[in-house]
Amino acid sequence: MGEFVGIDPSRAEQLIREMEGGKDVLGRTRPGLEAAIAEAGASWTGPPGVAAMHRSWAFFNETQRDLKWRMDTLKQMVPSSGNGLLSVVFLFDSEADATRQGKADAKPIAEALKQHEIENTVETWRKVTEATAATKEKLKDPAYAAALLTALGPDTFRALFMHWVRDKGPAMDRGLPPGVLQQGREALGPLAEAYANAERAGRLGEEWRGKFLESTQPGVLTALIAMSKPSDRLLNQVAARVLGRSLESDLPTSPNWNLHALVEAYDANPQALQTLLADNKDAAGWLLHPQRARMSGVTDLEAKLAGVLDKALNPEAGTAAVRDRAWFNIIQGMGAENSPWIGGRWGTIKDSPISETLAKNVAPYLDQLARGQSKRDSPELAATFPTSPWDTLAPDDASRFMGGLMQDKDAATILMKASQDYTVSLDIGRFRPFGDEATQDQYTHRAALAGGVANLMLAGSTHAEWTDDEYADWLAGVALLPVSWLSNKYWPIQDPTVATARDTGLDEAKDVLKSLITDYLDEKTPATAESVADGIVQRQADWVNESLAQHGQKPLTDSQRNEVRMAFRGRLHDALVSALKQRGG
Repeated sequence: MGEFVGIDPSRAEQLIREMEGGKDVLGRTRPGLEAAIAEAGASWTGPPGVAAMHRSWAFFNETQRDLKWRMDTLKQMVPSSGNGLLSVVFLFDSEADATRQGKADAKPIAEALKQHEIENTVETWRKVTEATAATKEKLKDPAYAAALLTALGPDTFRALFMHWVRDKGPAMDRGLPPGVLQQGREALGPLAEAYANAERAGRLGEEWRGKFLESTQPGVLTALIAMSKPSDRLLNQVAARVLGRSLESDLPTSPNWNLHALVEAYDANPQALQTLLADNKDAAGWLLHPQRARMSGVTDLEAKLAGVLDKALNPEAGTAAVRDRAWFNIIQGMGAENSPWIGGRWGTIKDSPISETLAKNVAPYLDQLARGQSKRDSPELAATFPTSPWDTLAPDDASRFMGGLMQDKDAATILMKASQDYTVSLDIGRFRPFGDEATQDQYTHRAALAGGVANLMLAGSTHAEWTDDEYADWLAGVALLPVSWLSNKYWPIQDPTVATARDTGLDEAKDVLKSLITDYLDEKTPATAESVADGIVQRQADWVNESLAQHGQKPLTDSQRNEVRMAFRGRLHDALVSALKQRGG
């Protein structure tokens, strides 16, 4: 055992990179120089120089390898290591010593397992666990851990876990509950830690990183991550293996403890979940299937998953670029055509904490989603187009995503508030619709985005399973989004009494619209969806004119009144007709 005092991680890593650069220079120079020396033959006067060059390359290589071993070990022993000098006690004097000991300690484990496979008794299994326990204090050295695993081999390593879980019901497919995993940690925890430590340091061969993960039963893989502190990469590889299975392939008669183990691991490391959702385009569909948590058979797992998603997806979580990619994949995956979130044989999701969590945290992306709607409806307004990668998101996918969330009434309320806040943030009231060209241009762009978010809400609401009265109230509120916002921002009123009268007028306008919608849905009128939409648009325009007159504003000319009406019509009419037809149909 040796002690290494005073290593600065950042400086050591810089030195490793510099030595690699030196090796590259020597490596590129050596072939040409040796060829020139051979050609010169006896006339070459500097034989010692060649040997010196070889010794320099070897010195860089050996020193770099030793320093990397020390750094790998340091990171395992002090996981939060940063800059500054750190002092740790190393278990081995060198990487070679660690490797030799790892190989030696693998032998009694393999022999004990072989004997257990023959006798299969409590006593033979106890000898297996004693042999694994002997490795526990040495596992923080990743060279030791890698050598131990290499000597055992993937098949023997897997067999150790399979012998442990073989009499525990559907554990191979469905995993194990926390209490059983805790018992297993005492027996096989050291081996799980060895795997996680060696993998984190990048010291496992391809047979461990690929074939082992692909061929090992899900229950064994989740036991590995539950008994150790896996890297983001390992955790996400296990998640892809577990979640990628068909939902119907899981046995419905026992709890899905695999999913519970993943949720627990991501609760401790939400950044890894954000990375999974960002890098794996299928992961959102797998994890967020509307019945994934509900069919698990594990109490309160849906609420637990919602909490983990909040940690991974809230506006302050992780890295902005990674978080944006995660959200893009979520919206595209959940909003895909034939999405299980929209009805179908899986049923809808009501009272879902997952829906409410997603609705709460999607607000920062309403601008891009509104821009997608605006691009479809106003292709001439290039300044309102979404940016990459949102420009590749189909507007219908965004609408279906919203519709999936709106099936939960609390989520729908959250989304309505977020859409109202978004329209207010546009601050369109600073720009008069009938002014100079630059001012009117600003107004038009912001009006397009306000219409875009209203259309997004309208399209999504067609999937909500509400009563007709609830739906009519929602539809009237969405239809009035541009008007209610315009009345508060474009005609601000300081007098509380007058402001109250304005708001009362807005409520009355909403009641009128709601009556139009309700009569249509209840078939109390011969009106069509088109005529009802026309009436809503006309009522919006009339309300703007009445509001101007009540507040002493300069009245609009006939052409301006028509322009206001046509602006509302262009932004909302088609979406209103579609929503009314789908609901009425």
